[in-house]
Amino acid sequence: MNDELIFAEEQIPEPGNASPQKPWKILIVDDDEEVHSITKLALRNFTFDSRPLQFLHAYSGQEGIEQLTEHTDIAVCLLDVVMESEHAGLDTARAIRETLNNGFVRIVLRTGQPGQAPEETIIAEYDINDYKEKTELTRGKLHTLLYSCLRSYRDIISLDRSRQGLERILESSTQLHQKTYLKDFAQGILEQISAVLSPEEDAFYAKNNGVAAFEHSGNLRIIAGTGEYSEYENNDAAAVLPEDCRDILDDTSPGFRSKLTSSGFISLYRSNDEHTGLLFMRDLKTRNQLENHLLQMFCRNALTAFENISLRTLLEESQREIVYLLGDAVEHRSKETGFHLRRVSEISYLLAQRSGLSEEQAGFIREAAPLHDLGKIAIPDAILNKPDKLDATEWAVMKTHSEVGYEMLHSSDKPLLKMGAEIALDHHERWDGTGYPAGKAGTEISIAGRITAIADVFDALCSRRVYKPAWDIKQVEEYFQLQRGLHFDPDLVDILFENLDEFIAIQQRFPDPEPQPHD
Repeated sequence: MNDELIFAEEQIPEPGNASPQKPWKILIVDDDEEVHSITKLALRNFTFDSRPLQFLHAYSGQEGIEQLTEHTDIAVCLLDVVMESEHAGLDTARAIRETLNNGFVRIVLRTGQPGQAPEETIIAEYDINDYKEKTELTRGKLHTLLYSCLRSYRDIISLDRSRQGLERILESSTQLHQKTYLKDFAQGILEQISAVLSPEEDAFYAKNNGVAAFEHSGNLRIIAGTGEYSEYENNDAAAVLPEDCRDILDDTSPGFRSKLTSSGFISLYRSNDEHTGLLFMRDLKTRNQLENHLLQMFCRNALTAFENISLRTLLEESQREIVYLLGDAVEHRSKETGFHLRRVSEISYLLAQRSGLSEEQAGFIREAAPLHDLGKIAIPDAILNKPDKLDATEWAVMKTHSEVGYEMLHSSDKPLLKMGAEIALDHHERWDGTGYPAGKAGTEISIAGRITAIADVFDALCSRRVYKPAWDIKQVEEYFQLQRGLHFDPDLVDILFENLDEFIAIQQRFPDPEPQPHD
């Protein structure tokens, strides 16, 4: 086969020494060993963007496909037309695009028999990037060809990386917005930064040593940390940051700013004097402008969302505090003191979790449980605090507190208060239908009401009151077994005592203060 490749002599300056950076992969597919040798010789000192070449070799179309399958980052394929068959190169070019679905590699067909594969026909019918006769490729023209192909490949890869980066930002943002708690969200930001970055070996990669902090009313505290910073939660962020990142904190003007320093990457969003979000990733570097742009875009979006979550968390905390204050007001009127409401809240939450409710449902029950006796605010002190047994008329008044609490809360469109209304109404209903106010039975009683009823009675029996000592846990269990299927949901009673240690731990975590001796 007469496929002789000849390079004409040209006097041009020799390129400089190759950089140690990752090389461009060039695949030579030709059945003539001499073509491989001459091509390597002609390009031996070639560099592009300070990166040298790495040659891969194949001697048939099938071997070329195998190389491209193994090396998905081949930049240029110098492909002979006539090898094991007259159209082997053309078949290989089609397989690269259609079978391997590789639209990135630049394919240059080279032939020593142009009559068998006319250029105009080949360019029109095959997705190739250039077509050359071997005899026309001087050393200089081969260099020109490589510059053109590598520049095209570089730009295509850059565009694809931009696309992938934007997709990763969207995917990461979706995953982040599924996190509803501030700490989880902050942790997610730090973890997702790595996912946003290009995963390629030579691109930057976020070492997982970082902090996410939020400032409210002048206190910039760490919400979450990763790696070496995982133990710094609730610390002052300014005391943890390296010196070369401090100046970004000193700028009190609102807006987004970021900075790459020798210590890493810091990003800050300040909306006003009271609210600031901060991300810091130690040792994080970017390799090029694209990666830097993707990083800044993600951090800007993440910090904006971080502020929204933070403000929502502050609102929820305020709402929770108001709920406890309302509950405490009732408890103090009825001479109850200590952490009864907190224990009822936590016991209800754990029981809801163990019964298989979603985290969202369990959370609402936890926050609304302290409102179960809110209606007692309308009960006269003479009845509420009567030391003797209530007469029929007084008991009828006392029983109205369930409906009063419901009426106070049910008109709200807030999920927490709606849940509170449901609990207030149902927590004195009984499984056997003999409770009040409506005489509901079984699953007619809301699950929130059934759970809170058990939590309220369990804590009352386990705790000391002015009129009784705390019951022994065996006494408590005997009572619940007697009332299983009568007063209480039998399945919930079983769950309570199957996980008894966890519920006792709540009792121990929130003990009532010791009574003070009277003078």
